[in-house]
Amino acid sequence: MHLEIELEPTGQDLTSLPLHYNRVVQGLIYSHIQARHCNLHDRGHPVGNRQFRLFVFSRLFGQVQGVKDGFITFLGSIKFRVGSPIRGFLQDLGQALLNAGEVSLGTSRWEVARVSALADPVFSEIRVTFETLSPVTVYSTLVSGSGRKKTYYFHPSEDEFKDLLEQNLQRKGQALGIDDSVVRDIRLVSFKVRNHDLKVVYYKDVVVKGWMGQFTLEGHPWMLKLAYDTGIGAKNSQGFGMITPIR
Repeated sequence: MHLEIELEPTGQDLTSLPLHYNRVVQGLIYSHIQARHCNLHDRGHPVGNRQFRLFVFSRLFGQVQGVKDGFITFLGSIKFRVGSPIRGFLQDLGQALLNAGEVSLGTSRWEVARVSALADPVFSEIRVTFETLSPVTVYSTLVSGSGRKKTYYFHPSEDEFKDLLEQNLQRKGQALGIDDSVVRDIRLVSFKVRNHDLKVVYYKDVVVKGWMGQFTLEGHPWMLKLAYDTGIGAKNSQGFGMITPIR
């Protein structure tokens, strides 16, 4: 399920936000989570030694007036999506935002103009091409000979990108209790990215590299729906990996 949220600036048409705004948008979501969903923030859904918070959000969409000194300025309203397989979480989040009326993004105030629950796509085919609504990131933490940790972000053309993306989706299915025979039925079969689709985002002063573009997945319809709901790749709850089918 996806929610689409539209915010209108209060008091002025031009509104500036940090250029790397993922943490600001994530903070807005967390600040409107009701108590019964707080485990999404605190511990998520564990699978082995990993935790999945099972929600994802998109980039901000709106008319960009300019980018300067680490800030992006929007003219008028902005929109973004939040996705999750946990419908109650999204319903409660949407109601909390509507009840709030106004919200903060960084140091700016916004009116909640609209919150819409989008109709779920029907996944009747086993192969679906998706376009990204936020960059897809796949990485591994390496340890050098000196013991220092280094994060390596994979290009979609590297085998590890495909393998880790599929494993990530399978673990999300396990976290939701989906049958193993269904969980294993998911594959990344193709991708289409260009050099300028690489996006470098700072989250809490950490560099995250991800890819916009198109990704074709093949598998059980439940797993295709899971990819739509939770996003693909890593760091979904930090605003990475949201996708939607290409019509």
